[in-house]
Amino acid sequence: MRFPHFFLSSLLLAGCSGGSTDSLSLCIGTYGSHFYKVTFADGTFGDPHPIPAVDPSFVCPVGEDVVLAVSEHDPHSAICSFKGDDCTASNSEIGGSPCYLMQVDGLPYVFTADYMGGSVSVFAVNNGVVGQRVQQVTYSGCGPVVGRQEKAHVHQLKTIPAALRPRLGIKDEWLLATDLGTDSIHVLKVNDGIVSAVLTDIPALGIVLSPGSGPRHMEWNEPQALLYCLTELSGEVWAWRLSASAEGEPQFTLVQHLKADDADAGGSADIHLHPSGRFLYTSHRLRDDGITLFHVVDDGQLTKVSRTPTAGHPRHFLLTPDGRYLLAACRDGHQVQVFRINDADGALEATGKSLSLSPDGPVCVALVR
Repeated sequence: MRFPHFFLSSLLLAGCSGGSTDSLSLCIGTYGSHFYKVTFADGTFGDPHPIPAVDPSFVCPVGEDVVLAVSEHDPHSAICSFKGDDCTASNSEIGGSPCYLMQVDGLPYVFTADYMGGSVSVFAVNNGVVGQRVQQVTYSGCGPVVGRQEKAHVHQLKTIPAALRPRLGIKDEWLLATDLGTDSIHVLKVNDGIVSAVLTDIPALGIVLSPGSGPRHMEWNEPQALLYCLTELSGEVWAWRLSASAEGEPQFTLVQHLKADDADAGGSADIHLHPSGRFLYTSHRLRDDGITLFHVVDDGQLTKVSRTPTAGHPRHFLLTPDGRYLLAACRDGHQVQVFRINDADGALEATGKSLSLSPDGPVCVALVR
């Protein structure tokens, strides 16, 4: 969605796996008229291949040649599927300003986070082609920050990792949804078998944050069973330890929260854990744009270390699977900027390399599986 004064919502990379930076295939979402396919090798981008689309702000490659994307273009927002250079389907029966989408392994659905709709939408998908909407869970409420929390604003979705559930004794599949507008993270059960609804919201399990914090993006530290969340408005990182109730439902215990954005700009965006598990990074915009580095100690808690400047308005960013590079989508800089990661301490160094996509503004970098 687009805030007044052009404050835009950030988008998160879909959970994907991939090879080394010797040869990566990427998909880049934008506010603009295209998304792009491009290669990245040894710190350098290849020539981008543009595919026409309307504000494809979040993209999720689901196969070698299939891409799902949200068209964040109210009042004509939609979810679309693409094969090659062609759009195979589009469905506009979606909540306002969809800004994230994901699939859950083994289920024939795609889920979207609808920012202005304050909703989670569920669509059928068959062989990579988007079909009808089968469910929409809509939230209500507000927060204290005028102009930013006038209603529910669902921003991102994550499942509880499959490896964690049996390890901790958690039953079933669960979906988490950050709600910037109501300062909460909703917890939904993902139903299987023959049921009337794919998702069941369980309010009693929801996570409540401080008023005016504005939770935006989440990241897992699986070895430590920790959920990290970056808050957009207060610029903090929160961390909860995951456990199971006697009934096998997820429980979250707060273990830490600390400042990530010393500029207090109200524009914190994205969060990712380094593949080594030793470093955590967050992106910040609207003032003193840059990436903050945290060191991760043995129990998964964080120590803030430094901040590295970026081009204008960094939003989503990708850490390459080998841990050598951070690729920052800088909307107002109209570029994806390349940073080298120091293996010893996680420090970022701008390489001077970038991918220019002007006049489109890149906001999402996704790895092709």
